[in-house]
Amino acid sequence: MLSLPYNINRLEVDGQTKQDSLAIKQVALDYIEAQHNVKPEQFERAAYPKMVKRTFWKDTITNKEYLLETFTDFMVLLSESYNSKGDKFPEKPKKRSYHTRYF
Repeated sequence: MLSLPYNINRLEVDGQTKQDSLAIKQVALDYIEAQHNVKPEQFERAAYPKMVKRTFWKDTITNKEYLLETFTDFMVLLSESYNSKGDKFPEKPKKRSYHTRYF
């Protein structure tokens, strides 16, 4: 029986390029910065046209849990107005980058 070194028998395929990683990071930044900076065009650039955002939250008065669904067009409208007074986010929010790989 022929014995080959372990690393020759093992085949790894990485489908995510450095450019992919940079594009993912840019979409994430566009998504949140659009609301911080009141720039709906930045959100439009980031969002998939058929996006559905599902948010789970709990009403503090009734103690009931809810599922809220929003779509791209609503999120664009929200980014036009949500922080229009500049009081919804810290003045200098932290920006953290996490390395994420998608296969």
